[in-house]
Amino acid sequence: MYASALWIRPTSALTFRVLPGSILDIATYPFIPPTALSGWLRRLFWARVGHLPPDLKEGNTPRFYVLPRRYVPLGAYPVGEWRVHRTYRHGPRTFGHGEFSRLRREGKAPKGGDLQLHTWEYLFAEVFLGVLLAKRREDLEVLKPLANHGGKLGKEGFAYLEAIGEPMEVHPQEAESTPFTPMRAESWTGPVQGAYPLYRFRFKEEADPEPESPHPSPVAGYEGTYFVLPKGSGRTWGFFLEERFFAWNLVEYFYE
Repeated sequence: MYASALWIRPTSALTFRVLPGSILDIATYPFIPPTALSGWLRRLFWARVGHLPPDLKEGNTPRFYVLPRRYVPLGAYPVGEWRVHRTYRHGPRTFGHGEFSRLRREGKAPKGGDLQLHTWEYLFAEVFLGVLLAKRREDLEVLKPLANHGGKLGKEGFAYLEAIGEPMEVHPQEAESTPFTPMRAESWTGPVQGAYPLYRFRFKEEADPEPESPHPSPVAGYEGTYFVLPKGSGRTWGFFLEERFFAWNLVEYFYE
């Protein structure tokens, strides 16, 4: 397989909501989940060709806009200084209004709605390093024109693609290293920073639209399992890119 490094520069605080979770406690992943990275890159393809983001719903049915299945996004992870900021605010009992989820609020809260105290987490980071894989080198080379394009990322926030590395051929190798990415919980016995559910898309038996297409992806839903974010080194399988070690069982989970 081939892999390209994605250097992503956020311009604001980000929230990637951990689910399942309470509506009173909005916790964030300390990284950009693979599913979020897939949808964000699809937005960049639209930005490059001048398309506006299409409607995310048709009636009450959600639409999904993600990369074709020939791509394998592994997510993106903080490089340099980063932290999760936890704050408290009064918010609505329903999330039909977007102002309460913003770090900087403008406008007025909805009238007549019941308020309750929420906790909300925001992820601050200087830059993220992400990885996108594909079986063919040329599928990654088409990403080069996306450099310096940006778009909404996560529940709230914005980021742009600062740089894209050249596609590099990667193979799984066993090494003693600290994985830069999460690993399957059952495959890691060392210390961890935390455990998080990671989800992958469950696709219908239909063809994928091209990334620039305004048509929705044939996604039927999600399926997930728990991963852990290692805190120390251990002997495991993966590949090196940009001097970081990416766990191979993360690749296997998202590439079927």
